[in-house]
Amino acid sequence: MSRIETIGVCGAGVMGSQLAALFASAGFKVHLFDLSLELAEKGLAGAQSAKPPAFYLPRFAERVTPGCYDDHLDRFAECDWVIEAIAEKLDWKRQLYARLATVLKPEAILSTNTSGLPLAELGAEMEKDLRRRFLVTHFFNPPRYMPLVETVAGEATDPAVAAELSTFVAGVLGKGVVPAKDTPNFIANRIGIFGMMLALKLTREMRLTVEQVDAITGPVMGRPKSATYRTADLVGLDTLAFVARTAWEGCPGDESRDMFEAPELLGTLLERGWLGRKSGQGFYRKVDKEIQYLDLDSLDYLPLRKPRMDGIGVARRYTGLDRKLAALVYNPDRAGRFAWELAIGTLAYAARRLGEIADDVPSIDRAMRWGFGWQLGPFETWDAIGVEKSVRRMESEGKPVPEPVRRLLDAGHGSFYGHGGDGERRVFDLAAGAPAPLPTNGAVVLADLKARGGELLRNWSASLVDLGQGVGCLEFHSALQPELNPIDGAIMDLARETLELVERRGMKGLVISHQGTHFCAGANLAMILGLAQAGRFELLEQVAKSFQDLGQLIKYAPYPVVAAPFSLCLGGGFEVVAPCRQIVALAELYCGAVEVGVGLIPGAGGTLRLLTHLSERFPPRRFGPMMASQQAFEVIGFAKVSGSAHEARELGYLRPDSQIVLSREQQIAVAREVVLALAEGYQPPEPPELVPPGVGGRLAIESVIDGYRKAGKISEHDALIGRRLAGVVTGGERANGIHPVDEQHQLDLEREVFVSLAGEPRSQERMAHMLKTGKPLRN
Repeated sequence: MSRIETIGVCGAGVMGSQLAALFASAGFKVHLFDLSLELAEKGLAGAQSAKPPAFYLPRFAERVTPGCYDDHLDRFAECDWVIEAIAEKLDWKRQLYARLATVLKPEAILSTNTSGLPLAELGAEMEKDLRRRFLVTHFFNPPRYMPLVETVAGEATDPAVAAELSTFVAGVLGKGVVPAKDTPNFIANRIGIFGMMLALKLTREMRLTVEQVDAITGPVMGRPKSATYRTADLVGLDTLAFVARTAWEGCPGDESRDMFEAPELLGTLLERGWLGRKSGQGFYRKVDKEIQYLDLDSLDYLPLRKPRMDGIGVARRYTGLDRKLAALVYNPDRAGRFAWELAIGTLAYAARRLGEIADDVPSIDRAMRWGFGWQLGPFETWDAIGVEKSVRRMESEGKPVPEPVRRLLDAGHGSFYGHGGDGERRVFDLAAGAPAPLPTNGAVVLADLKARGGELLRNWSASLVDLGQGVGCLEFHSALQPELNPIDGAIMDLARETLELVERRGMKGLVISHQGTHFCAGANLAMILGLAQAGRFELLEQVAKSFQDLGQLIKYAPYPVVAAPFSLCLGGGFEVVAPCRQIVALAELYCGAVEVGVGLIPGAGGTLRLLTHLSERFPPRRFGPMMASQQAFEVIGFAKVSGSAHEARELGYLRPDSQIVLSREQQIAVAREVVLALAEGYQPPEPPELVPPGVGGRLAIESVIDGYRKAGKISEHDALIGRRLAGVVTGGERANGIHPVDEQHQLDLEREVFVSLAGEPRSQERMAHMLKTGKPLRN
């Protein structure tokens, strides 16, 4: 149990106020300070109105108390940890530390969120005892959403203090902690900004456009959709130039120092005040609804097009990122040549920084994945494109091969990562000159378990993995859509087989989760549309019933089934999670029954699950039969998607007793512990008491729908969907608000309406439009 209960944040600017929001959302009392109370209150208000939201729920802002140094300095005496996030001015920071030293508790930890100022200089004037408790904790912005926290401990920092705070930040706040050395820009910014500056240089040398480079350096290379130039606009061109200048000034011995010198083009944009999103224009701008990109020669803006390049097209034919990358960087066209030069230049730079900015390969890889959103870190990327193959090409082109890469190959290894004979994941240890076990810090890594022979069942969309201790894990890994993992027939087939195998083997229980990008973004919409357009409604009804039956098997299994959802959990994903005995949700959970957006209602138990959860929260005998039905109608009818797991609980997608964790790394391990805790003497749940209001409730909701329709707020088809949904959530003709209805009654009602709506031409238009554009159609 951590001793940190109260946290102080110095500086109520964008970063400081959002740090306060993160800490408050995690359940801590927070003091947010600035030079005046007005500035602190303004910072808190900014965090409350931030988009995307800084708080998990708006009411969590009540845990933050604004204050100023002159009037409320004594409040720091309450704090167990104080983090400083003021402007990057050495003198200002030192003056603040001197004031804090007079009031801090003897064992309070002090850290700075500096992005590049040396720790040694910041703490040079501190008393020895405070320096013992002083270190860098560099959160990336926005701190709620960015996983990376780089920590730097100085020579005077007590290792126990650094370990305690790192454990807290990782285990309690759920962040990816990477130890860095006290060098300018630490790890992620040093390498990430180098890569961005190299991309700017190559763009000019190879005569490519902004939109072409962003098409190359986005998801096809395993980078965020914002790629290079959109990322620069988001960060701010002034910030990009500042961070680059920090490296240029602070790294005189860097063999690639000149790369950090701002090119003439960047200087021109700064002079014009074209700073990116913050100023309304940079490498891109938006005019009305049109996105335009900057022509780097004329500095005029041109309409955005979708560039077509052979290398990108070839790479997109592959599903695995390693094969995409290899196909792209070895393609002889312009996209391939650019990707090769950018990738190998950045990888070689990262390799040359080993020992300088970090001691080991995993630290650099994790920093780039967690801080810049790369799917693969530099050394993981090198493995993907083939170390030996890339080195041969480097040599043929006269490019110097970094010494760590030479050492790897000379030791007889062709990759930085691999698995030992026992299936344990290993990484090349430069100091030892041989592979060493890769630390997991207690996290469950499904890929490692499978490498050790722990995969019990498998098809192309799902697997059953043995987590140990008698617990299995149903893992999704769609071969066709690995990022979104839509529920398809293969997942449902393996889920049924899994439920039978776990019981047959006498296992203690099951976790449903995986370690992909999104938990599940719905069911197979293309299949639903295809069956509807072909008029195969009997088969569609069978598919829906099969999915409903699977939910009931999960709910009433003779052992505990625990879901561990994260990120997107929409439609069919929610319908898999909701019947589980317990849910261990990641705080970043965007959950929703969104079927009305494609002209449908939930068809696999979603209405039943929401009614059940809301009936637990608003028992009909106490709140009346209408409350749960009305809430369910509003949530489903407006396709509400939670902005966090906390909000999902308030909307009814999660039960009130659902557990919320902040650490994605530890989520499956926590879920396994929940299974084990429930397993002893486990009894399946009793069927819920559902007392929907029936016809009277339906008519009340329909009157509201008619009002919206007459006011022009919804279309005729929206009204049709709403009326049919109202009939389901109010229990149909059999319900009367007095006598309970059973679950199967609700499932039958839901399925009938789902299939009937699938037959509506306008619903089919909505489904087709969503599949084509990814956006809802209002018809």
